[in-house]
Amino acid sequence: MSSITDKPINHQSEDLLKVENYSKALSNFITRSETPITIGLQGEWGTGKTSLMSLLLEDFNAKNIACSWVNTWEYSMFKGARETTPGVLKGMLEKLKSECIRRNVWTIKSDSQEKFKKAARFIGGLANQIISNQTGIDIKDAANGLNSDSENAAAEIAQIKSLISSVITDLIQDANNPINKVVFFVDDLDRIPPGDAVEVLEALKNIFDIPNCVFVLAIDYDVVVKGLESKFGPKTDENEREFRSFFDKIIQVPFSMPVGTYDIENFLVQKLTDLNVPISEENKEFYAKTVRHTIGYNPRSLKRYLNSFSLINHLKELEDGSDTEDEAFMLFAILGIQISYPKIFRMLAQQADFTTWNKGFASKAGIEWETVKERLDKYGDNELVDEEWEQVCWAFCQTDAYLKSRAFSLLELLNMLRQKFGDELDTQIANAMTFAAITSVDDDIATKQEVQKIGNKTIYNGIDTKLAQLKEEGFDDVSVEVFSAFWSILSTKTETQTNLRISFAKTGCGFYNDAFGGRGKSQLFYSRNPSRASKGFKLWVKKNSGQVSGLYNQLKEQYSLMNETSFYISSEGDLILEAGLLPEIGKDRYKALLQDVASIIK
Repeated sequence: MSSITDKPINHQSEDLLKVENYSKALSNFITRSETPITIGLQGEWGTGKTSLMSLLLEDFNAKNIACSWVNTWEYSMFKGARETTPGVLKGMLEKLKSECIRRNVWTIKSDSQEKFKKAARFIGGLANQIISNQTGIDIKDAANGLNSDSENAAAEIAQIKSLISSVITDLIQDANNPINKVVFFVDDLDRIPPGDAVEVLEALKNIFDIPNCVFVLAIDYDVVVKGLESKFGPKTDENEREFRSFFDKIIQVPFSMPVGTYDIENFLVQKLTDLNVPISEENKEFYAKTVRHTIGYNPRSLKRYLNSFSLINHLKELEDGSDTEDEAFMLFAILGIQISYPKIFRMLAQQADFTTWNKGFASKAGIEWETVKERLDKYGDNELVDEEWEQVCWAFCQTDAYLKSRAFSLLELLNMLRQKFGDELDTQIANAMTFAAITSVDDDIATKQEVQKIGNKTIYNGIDTKLAQLKEEGFDDVSVEVFSAFWSILSTKTETQTNLRISFAKTGCGFYNDAFGGRGKSQLFYSRNPSRASKGFKLWVKKNSGQVSGLYNQLKEQYSLMNETSFYISSEGDLILEAGLLPEIGKDRYKALLQDVASIIK
């Protein structure tokens, strides 16, 4: 699988976020509640309201409860605002009938059938309705001979309520079926214009507020506020009570989506497994913390995040063949920063190693350092802002309202990356930035120019050009010498064998034998650029070479390599030579070792 569909769950078995206890509690409450009652599932777009309603529906279908489900956006597409409400109301009745027929519980007699048809025709004939402060819906041109003068609107609402109530009462009292309650699910109110959403709510209150009925509405308070601004004006401290009173009049039981309790780690591991991205036990927590410190626990946003990650990770595998778990995680983290903190992503594009951000870097961003120090004094000895780079990051966050509220969460994320990657931090970030910039939607011209330097993969034409790049970037003579000792041998081999090739990229190099064919099978070696701390470079002898076991035993004996953290066979079956081998065995022996490794290619 390469992507995740943005579909709500329909069955308890799909509940990766572990909301079962909440759905059971709501189900039990609704089953036992007196009627009529309206429950509002509150949460921003994508927090799982539809999924929770689906779990309730699954439960009610196994009980003596009849259900009706309408997606309000289906009745608002390609229609005027005044057509939405009658469409939703009529849909509620029609869906109730069709679901009861499907469950073989639509057993009402012919006279009740006629009442049902009359109610449906009446609602279907509503036109020109408006929300009124006094009477709710002002009904005009209603069908079937019902008097539609505005003076009689209240009486007509009472009449239609009576018709619907009579139909539902007849259904529940019919001894030929077990139904004892009706639940109406009204979904996607946050996908239609806020004014329309408020009109639907007002209509439900005025027409469907009848015995034996429970209403479960997927609605966010913020949508109601926006929909009421035409009536009350923009919300202020002075008029906030009017907005709240309207909401409380419609919703008797507000229920906020429990996003803070979602089992994100379980959800992440399962979805990443579906995307063929392996996660070791030790990295599960890192992924979960990255989500917490970036996009948060909105399931829809998380799915979009994972799909972007899957696409870029797939491209990365095709481009350079390296797909280590640490590299995959760094890419995941950088994408999270790109999505949630685009201004910080810009800063990384300019200077990838955030631990080197200093006063000079801050001044380029227009930050006055003395002012920063004064403002930081109020935090006292806070370990998240006790280093210069942390203070620069914090100061930059103060220039943006959202970043300001998330400054310490961002700093926790960056410190987690520094602790995890240590000396390889700058190399890992630069490598991830190479690919993460592909999904950037930043419209800042200066940022685009900076990102282009890192964001488009740079392929160097030959070993000499690559070595020149390393020198230009400040790698010392020892680093360049040992890097050349290995890759020059392989470069010579590519000159005489057309099936062999090297990809000299900005942050590392890959050696391939195209005769092996197949995605992921042709790469025999992969290395990163040298480590600035140890001067050596991390090298993978890929299992595709067929030389891993024999080479491991040969080098271990020949060079007395006993440190299993610097020289080992990975869980993926590759032989890993860490950059730290150079200081352990000395430059000359390290250089000879690399030449021996390169010489396995005949």
